[in-house]
Amino acid sequence: MPRYDQLFQEIVHTIKEDYAGFAMGQERHDPRPYVHTIGTAFMKKELDADLFYRQVNQYLAETGDRNLRFSRRPDTDYQPFTNGFFTRRSGEILIVSEVHGEDRLRPKDEIIAINGQPLRFYTETLKKRVFYSDQNDRQIWTGFLKMADQITVRRNGQAWDIPLRRFAKTEISKTNTITVDEGIAVLRIERIDETLEHLVEENKALLNEADSMILDLRRCEEGWESSMFCLLPYVLDQSVPVCEVMEGQGLLTLYTEKNCRRRIAQLKTMTADPDLAPIACEMIEELEAKAGLGWVLETEADWGAEEDALIQPIHPERRTALITDLFTAGVAEELADLASRSPRCTLVGRQSSGRYQTCNLISVVFDDMFQLDYPISRRKAWAADQASGVRCDLEIEWTPQECDEDLLMIKAKAAAKAADSF
Repeated sequence: MPRYDQLFQEIVHTIKEDYAGFAMGQERHDPRPYVHTIGTAFMKKELDADLFYRQVNQYLAETGDRNLRFSRRPDTDYQPFTNGFFTRRSGEILIVSEVHGEDRLRPKDEIIAINGQPLRFYTETLKKRVFYSDQNDRQIWTGFLKMADQITVRRNGQAWDIPLRRFAKTEISKTNTITVDEGIAVLRIERIDETLEHLVEENKALLNEADSMILDLRRCEEGWESSMFCLLPYVLDQSVPVCEVMEGQGLLTLYTEKNCRRRIAQLKTMTADPDLAPIACEMIEELEAKAGLGWVLETEADWGAEEDALIQPIHPERRTALITDLFTAGVAEELADLASRSPRCTLVGRQSSGRYQTCNLISVVFDDMFQLDYPISRRKAWAADQASGVRCDLEIEWTPQECDEDLLMIKAKAAAKAADSF
């Protein structure tokens, strides 16, 4: 049985010394309430894996960085699970927005209480940052609901209690698709990778003939910068060198002794593979040289981009609309950020997650029970006082009506058709 109190101190030390985003939120950093709760429970012999897991997740959530993750590893006593539904906060209630397995619920059902208490009880008792945001409509209650026993649901004026169930967590397949609707090429992008590059290349004629374009990034959380380049001709309004496009996109990486040691340990597992061994050994050698250097600027050249190459826009007179939501993350946010500076583009939806500000995650396993993932790089251009995500030109508040019709797509089509482009 691990000493959870000592383990928490190790996690706090990692956040303060090795986490790339700490400097941006250190004024809010206060682990003392969690130290007190964990310490008190330990002294009373009431500290178990569930309580510890909850406390660490609440502590990490206060940073607002959803790239910081603390998870329990599968074992005989625990298997990863979901509640089988997703919610959005609206005022003083949660509204079921999606159902994935929980057949007792429907989209638009209202959750008016959790474990018999209204939402305001938890937001007043706990710090709001536990839900990742001070703004109600950007709060994420998924993790909190996984710790609850029951919810009170209201539908058509009738309310009843539902004991929460656990559904096995499964991998969600990420796909990219292209359709043409009303002369608009609509790319629904869930992962910016080689499959997207191939899709764009295979449908180049279709994209070039379309009157305008929509890039739907609502469910896009993963990808690679190099794969993003295939979309830039439809985002930029004039020829631009790669180095200019990526200006400000450089990364600052924190090469502490501990970060390098942990990354090297991960890479050593790759050396047994003959195909991966050469690059793994090269990376290990580089990390050994950088250990203890602190912050190092990773330039565009480090990403393998040709700095002098020109990116040529395709039909710059045509409009491109991008749809983002609070789950749009990573490279998709970088793309949205670039589009926000292009006169031909209109961003529709909701401010993105802000997860693109930190990246390059390291995974640490504690006692084969828990895993901490934390980023060791942050964007050079990130300032502590700036918005955590990319803002939209047309900000649209979520309402239950979105369960019935795709309001963001309707707005994006209107923006893509706009004649007075720029």
